[in-house]
Amino acid sequence: MPQLIDVSYLPLLAVLIPAVASGLVALVSFYSERWRNFVATLATAAALCVVALMYPEVVTKGQVITFELFKIVSPINLTFRVDGFSLIVALISCFVWLAATIFALSYMTHEENRGRFYSLLLLTMSGTVGVPLAGDFLSLLLFFEIMSLASYALVVHTQMEEAYSAGELYLYLGVAGGMSILTGLALLFYRNGTLDILPGTVILKGMDSIIPLAAILMIIGFGIKAGMAPLHIWLPRAHPVAPAPASALLSGIMIKTGAYGIIRVTNVLLVPTIDPTVAKLLPQYFEDFWAVVSTMGHVIIWIGICTMFLGVVLALIQENIKKMLACSSISQMGFILVGVGVAGYLKYDGAMGMAGASYHIVNHALFKSALFLVAGVIAYKLDDLNMYNLGGLWRKLPFTTVVVFIAAMGIAGVPLFNGYVSKVLLHHAIVEAYEHYGVAALLEAERIFMITAAGTVLYYLKFIYLTFLREPPPESKEKIEKLKPESLAMKIGMAMLAATIVFIGINPGFMLESLIVPTLHYFIFDPHFIEDHIVGINFFAAYDLIPQFIVIGLGSLAFFIGLKTGLFRADVPYWLGQEFMASKVGRAVVAFWNGLGFVVLGIVRFFGNIFSGIFTFGFRLLQGLDYRPGESRVLRFVNLMNIDFDVLLIMSMLGIALVFLFYLQFGIIGVGVW
Repeated sequence: MPQLIDVSYLPLLAVLIPAVASGLVALVSFYSERWRNFVATLATAAALCVVALMYPEVVTKGQVITFELFKIVSPINLTFRVDGFSLIVALISCFVWLAATIFALSYMTHEENRGRFYSLLLLTMSGTVGVPLAGDFLSLLLFFEIMSLASYALVVHTQMEEAYSAGELYLYLGVAGGMSILTGLALLFYRNGTLDILPGTVILKGMDSIIPLAAILMIIGFGIKAGMAPLHIWLPRAHPVAPAPASALLSGIMIKTGAYGIIRVTNVLLVPTIDPTVAKLLPQYFEDFWAVVSTMGHVIIWIGICTMFLGVVLALIQENIKKMLACSSISQMGFILVGVGVAGYLKYDGAMGMAGASYHIVNHALFKSALFLVAGVIAYKLDDLNMYNLGGLWRKLPFTTVVVFIAAMGIAGVPLFNGYVSKVLLHHAIVEAYEHYGVAALLEAERIFMITAAGTVLYYLKFIYLTFLREPPPESKEKIEKLKPESLAMKIGMAMLAATIVFIGINPGFMLESLIVPTLHYFIFDPHFIEDHIVGINFFAAYDLIPQFIVIGLGSLAFFIGLKTGLFRADVPYWLGQEFMASKVGRAVVAFWNGLGFVVLGIVRFFGNIFSGIFTFGFRLLQGLDYRPGESRVLRFVNLMNIDFDVLLIMSMLGIALVFLFYLQFGIIGVGVW
């Protein structure tokens, strides 16, 4: 296991820099817009540098950085713990945040309340970076809630009715997720006495129901933020209404904190405290435990499969670019959940699933953020995000066209682009899960996986063709002809992401060897499996390339069929939509709660009246017994040295309590001597 560094202020600095800069930006905004932009960009870059400074210790030397602040999150201290996986999520978060902030320097010029936007953007960054750097689940929840509450203001930034409606849903579900996580933490602390984010901290005392219940509650809470079906309903509404830089971060980064939380829960709560090699020698103690872990992993696989497929279907029927990208994020989170599920399902041999999930977290952050920035350029230039109203943008926005092509090829899994690499790992993982146990359902899951990948190709071909390649419709042609090129800040922000997508796609082994593989050693996986099956993997072997080309071919064929038949514009009945189902469920819950509240209130009032009468009677009786010179005839019976009845009663109770405590401390003999 990696050695610990007792004290390092770098994790604290990574969180404090954007938090402090948030207040500074709010102040500077009143005096100078240029200085406000400078402070916001500098703070974001500084946070990235601080996180990057942890790389040599964590990855190169294989150590774990820790830091602790006392009495901040009572009764547990605010702790930081940075291992390889923490560093990956924090590093990609800061990098994408810097690209989005640079892009925002131009984009936000047409928005109001820019000072408030940059201030809350930095505060959101502080919470987002704090999530992967947290050393215990309570500290993680603190940063998670800071991120959720601050990002709510980004969702409703435009202060339009649609934004407020989406923001309310985002906030309500965020609070519900936080309460679910908190309940799980209470169960975990009751059962195990610790909330540390360390594999093997759950003490195996026989597989009771508390740990699985805590895991389910926490996975639900994190799953809301991750956009996991059926908890995804906030995502297609919140992302489109936020400004483009905020949408890029909501979809590219913040939903990854949900995936991060799920990975930590499965790795911490569903791993025994004894080393797995020892566990194999004690099957009678671990059989039930591993059965539950494997079952939960199987369930997560299918949640991921349903999430990815549902996201594809929703993306295909969207006309608004941002809504399409938001639904696409739901689908891509499904890919990540499949990897997490396989890691739990295969247990000690699940490193391939975790490698694919970790790699896809990085890749999705890059290409989805780039695509939302592209949508921001279109919204900024044309104030229209309906794909059917656009066309021919490649002539007027060639740089944006190149970026959207690179990002779309990445998310579609085309070889030589980054998404291909992580999808190969995830496909290997689900095939291994099927071959390991021979469960027929997993073979069907693998087929749905491939169909979903083809669907991703389909809707991005639709997006690129309708928006950039075809001739624009007559009503939009004049407006498109007047377009001017993108600003320098927009180009820099998009170029940072696009260049990284291409670099990873061309050099898949670099990312794997420098970040992903070192991360796997922080989990409890078979090191021999990692060395034999993951290190040095050839991503461009024929058995990986051929299925991917088949997927691309199927997606392209479906695109041409849909284009010719007009299926892309088919309307889905409202009663089949997610909002209809959610509203019905919500109304049923409210009705049940109101009825339950009416019954409970009646019971409370009934007993309240009884207890109120008893209290009034007792109070009047005590008043009559109190020492009042010349008034009470029972004075000489209850009064001792001018101590009235109330005080005498209190002293008697204290005396009894002291005798009881003395008995607990010294036992019967001590009481007898006393």
